[in-house]
Amino acid sequence: MSFVVDTSVLIDIANNKKETVDKLNKIIKKDSSIPCITFLNDFEFRYGLKDKSEKNQMKLLEFLNKFILLNTTKATPIILTELKHKYDKSGVVLSLTDLLIASIAIENNNTLITRDSDFAKIEELDYVVL
Repeated sequence: MSFVVDTSVLIDIANNKKETVDKLNKIIKKDSSIPCITFLNDFEFRYGLKDKSEKNQMKLLEFLNKFILLNTTKATPIILTELKHKYDKSGVVLSLTDLLIASIAIENNNTLITRDSDFAKIEELDYVVL
């Protein structure tokens, strides 16, 4: 299984939350691939670092750079459009950011590892809520 690590999990890892780290390590042991993040997870994590000391920022950016970065392609807006239309029409409220992260994970056949239960609303998405 290839997987995308969501921002909520990145933050827990950076804060040394043992429970999250242990659960993620179990997933990593079952999989030989390098975990991925989307460009949005990269942005959200970097934005959260802006008020930290330069030394702390450097350490956390080094951690962030260990992940493979997934960007959008020509297929991403097609998937995003379908998801947004479907869930808007059915009255399910999802943020555009979450839908875009889900679209990239779906496009790359990745399982999303998250602490955000809102992703459970997206039936097309393989996910694990830690």
